[in-house]
Amino acid sequence: MRDFWATHHWPADERRAHWHLLFDGQPAVHNFARAHAEILSRHPELSPVPIEWLHSTLQSIGPLTPAQAAAVAAAGQAALRDFEPFDLEIGPAQALHNGVVPAIYPEGRISELFWTLRRATEGVVGPETMPAAPEDGFWPHMSLAYSGAQWDHDELSRALVKLRPPRARMTVRRVVLVDQQQTWRDGYTWNVLAEVPLGQGRRSAEQQVGARAGGSRPS
Repeated sequence: MRDFWATHHWPADERRAHWHLLFDGQPAVHNFARAHAEILSRHPELSPVPIEWLHSTLQSIGPLTPAQAAAVAAAGQAALRDFEPFDLEIGPAQALHNGVVPAIYPEGRISELFWTLRRATEGVVGPETMPAAPEDGFWPHMSLAYSGAQWDHDELSRALVKLRPPRARMTVRRVVLVDQQQTWRDGYTWNVLAEVPLGQGRRSAEQQVGARAGGSRPS
């Protein structure tokens, strides 16, 4: 396993906006992460992600002014008005090239969410300011721990295969725009800039139709 931090070193005090899926209020995801805590604690090379900072990065954006952040949030809200909530599964966890990472399924629906948010964000800040789009497609995942060294992780991989707790299931109903900071060789924290619900436009239209259908009729 390689050193995650060696290739993810931000300038001191820099803050970068991101679109995230967050897992507050998701006990199944929290239990899935806790099931791995003992195994992760055996390896001092790892920096486990605390429960309250679990996340799945949908789109890294970069530094934003307050005005830009407000415009990006508004663009995201408009783009997701008709994007319906969907179910996902998290797991199993694997020891990959620079950390312990469970995949998230179904990949297609989350990839669609990624591209929708990316197009909306590019419309505000310009594609030239955004990190390059992944050439081999967006890979949705959630990090349980970051690697802080180059080391042989075979023992860890075998332990993860034996553990295999049930996959965590949840319904994605919102995305969150955050102002994120890096604690070097430890992890990430953030302030929430905006929460954007999925499918708000369609639900509003359905409520209006329901209200009309349930209204009084002329005698």
